[in-house]
Amino acid sequence: MRLLEKKFGIPQYFGMHDFLFSRLLENKIVINDITPLGSRKNVIDRCENEPENGRKKIFIIDGDITIIHGTNIPALKNLFVLDAYCIENFVFDYESIINFIYLHCATKPKEELEKDLQFENWLSSYANKLVDLFIHFGIIDFFGGKYTLYNAHKFHLKDTFIEELVNEDIKNIKIEILKITSKENYDLKYEELKKCWTNCINSLMTIVSGKDYLIPILLLKTQYYKKSRALPTIDEAKFMLVQNCRLERLDKLKHTIEAL
Repeated sequence: MRLLEKKFGIPQYFGMHDFLFSRLLENKIVINDITPLGSRKNVIDRCENEPENGRKKIFIIDGDITIIHGTNIPALKNLFVLDAYCIENFVFDYESIINFIYLHCATKPKEELEKDLQFENWLSSYANKLVDLFIHFGIIDFFGGKYTLYNAHKFHLKDTFIEELVNEDIKNIKIEILKITSKENYDLKYEELKKCWTNCINSLMTIVSGKDYLIPILLLKTQYYKKSRALPTIDEAKFMLVQNCRLERLDKLKHTIEAL
C-alpha cells in the first residue's frame, strides 16, 4: 500500500518495491518517492483528502479480500487497486521460483530442478484447498464477519502439507458464517465465487496471500533441496524473487503510471 510521486530525475532504490517499479517502468519514468501509508483504510483516506498540488501521484492498495467477492472496492481518482491479493503475488511465478530454488540449492543444474519440481503438480496440490479457504474468507467478509489470516506454516507438519488442517479451518469459518447469515445465502455466495475462482494455479496465485502463504510455501519447498536448513527471511526472499519475475501481470499498473 503505497503513495507514489512521479518525476524525472535520478532514482534511488532501497527495497523490493523500488526495484519492482524500476523494472516495470524500464527506467524510462523515475519514481521520486515511495511512501508507506499504513493500512488500506489509511491509503484510501489519504487519496480522498489529498489536495491537488500539481504533483503526479498514484495511491496503490492491495486487492486484499475484496478481490474475491468484488464488492466495497472504491473508485477514486489516483487510486489503483491491484488485481491480486497483494503486491507479493506478482513476484511469485514460474521464472522467479525456479531461479530462487536454483540459487539456494546450487547442487543441481537448473533443468534438473525444473523437472524434479513438477511445478504444476506442486502448486496444484495447494490450490485444491487454499483457494477454497480464501473463498471462505471472502464469504465471511462479504457478510460482515471477521476472520484471521494465519500463515502457510499452520498447515504443514515439517515440510508436509496437511490438507485436513485446512479443512478444519474451512469448517470453523463456515460455522461463523452461518451465525451471521442463512445457509441459503451461504450456498448461493459459495457457488457464485466458486465459478469465479476455480481450484487452479491461476486462482491460487491471485487470491491467496502471496506474503503469508505463497512465499512461505516456496521457502518450505526450497528447504527440501538444501543441505542447510537456513533460508532467507520473507523480506529477503521478496527482493530475490522480484529480480526474476515476469511483469506482464502488472501491465495495467504500468500503463496507469505512464499516463499520469
